[in-house]
Amino acid sequence: MVRRLEIRYQDLDPYGHVNNAVYLQFFESLRFAYWRALAGVVGATEFEAGGIIPGGRYVIAETTVRYRSELLFGDELHGAASIRSVGNSSFVMDYELRKGVSFEGGAPVADGSAVHVFYDMRSRRSRPRPDWFLPAVAELEGRPEEGFLLD
Repeated sequence: MVRRLEIRYQDLDPYGHVNNAVYLQFFESLRFAYWRALAGVVGATEFEAGGIIPGGRYVIAETTVRYRSELLFGDELHGAASIRSVGNSSFVMDYELRKGVSFEGGAPVADGSAVHVFYDMRSRRSRPRPDWFLPAVAELEGRPEEGFLLD
């Protein structure tokens, strides 16, 4: 899923480029857009606090960011998010940011990933992925379910 992202003046650091911490905010924006699209796949019509789809609450266990080139105020920015793999109680989402008039023709700015763990808010423990999750991801991504499963 590709989206255009906005660079705000407040995203800049004293050196005049986008601060490193803001890249995780860009990833979060992409993740939210992905989950909104996923909600459409499963026919969800309202959001839950802390999770977009029933049973879909998760926590982030790990994030990585690889910075490739600087990003300045006024640069056109596009980002993409996709799910790489799905485990019994977790999934890995990949992110890529590019600057330019389009994502396809843009220059790489950063890429990264995040490990998400489905989470039971009452027990404060990980929980199995919801039954709807893998089929919905496969439909949204246009790939077979088996292509997402971890060995």
